[in-house]
Amino acid sequence: MEIKKWMQMVLVGCSVLTLAACSSHKKPDQSAIDAANAAYSNGGAHASGLGHESGFGDRANGGERLLSNRVYYFDYDSNIVHDDDKPAILANANYLLSHPGSKVMLEGHTDPRGSREYNIGLGERRANAVAGILTAKGVSPAQIRVVSYGAEKLASPGHTEADYRQDRRVVLVYLK
Repeated sequence: MEIKKWMQMVLVGCSVLTLAACSSHKKPDQSAIDAANAAYSNGGAHASGLGHESGFGDRANGGERLLSNRVYYFDYDSNIVHDDDKPAILANANYLLSHPGSKVMLEGHTDPRGSREYNIGLGERRANAVAGILTAKGVSPAQIRVVSYGAEKLASPGHTEADYRQDRRVVLVYLK
């Protein structure tokens, strides 16, 4: 009889622990996602070039081309920035340094493989990797906002490796 009561206590304890673990599951910061979507829909962000009136002095020697490159792609399951993307990231860092009132949002994205939680984390690590390059150059962290969409906003709806390559990215968006 004692063993039966002991087993019931263990079962009740495990059930309580399981329920407590489920209730503490964190959901992604919906306010950050809503703010980013509002920036797109209200014209508060622009992903195209800065325009000719920006006065940015790094246009010679391909500076404008580097500055307009704002999508950086990643390898599968990686948050390591490609060396080919670093000159464009540094050109954007120079712009931010010379325009301290400018702000950017770094949007991390993944392909649809993996769990939702893992992809949100990976997208954030990718965006933070780009943010790390910007801050290492001297850009104020107050000028940078990081948001991860994981696999919620796919660049390509297909399911081939070429489609997945387009999905694994960080997009640098200038905010007004």
